[in-house]
Amino acid sequence: MRIGAISVCMFFLFLIEGTIAQVFAPEVWGLPWIVVPRFVLVGVVFIGLYAGRRKALYFGLFFGLLYDVVYTEVIGVYAFATAVLGYLAGLSSRYFHQSWFLVLVNVLLVVLVNEWLVYQVYHLFNRASMEALTLLLKEMVPTTVFNTLFAMLIFRPMSKLMNKSRINQEIA
Repeated sequence: MRIGAISVCMFFLFLIEGTIAQVFAPEVWGLPWIVVPRFVLVGVVFIGLYAGRRKALYFGLFFGLLYDVVYTEVIGVYAFATAVLGYLAGLSSRYFHQSWFLVLVNVLLVVLVNEWLVYQVYHLFNRASMEALTLLLKEMVPTTVFNTLFAMLIFRPMSKLMNKSRINQEIA
């Protein structure tokens, strides 16, 4: 597999994730809900579904740790969540054929579980800034919908990249 092309794509997703997060900041628009782009997590789901659970685990661990270092004050929460959820997304590909519907369902579930898992870890250490019901209504639902729509938008280019990388691996 051409890890280089996928790594560049993932790094690009990481960069635009931070940029888009500033655009959708609630204080910018005065919106009552919070949208958090999870583009790297969406990319890790694609890697899990197309390249396998181990590669998703490694990419999730690396980019989750990068996310922790750049954006959060607690190291390891996103590294753990992204790696485990990428691995689980890769496991689901063993039982289902790859299709746009499977990818969207996986993204929807993974983003939802990611938000809940990160909230629970922060809540465990008294770092959570809102109650669970508020989180569900104000952040989890809008974030999940936004990232599922993003997955729909990038489905064809990402699946072509993953399939092209898989074909190049088989030829080599």
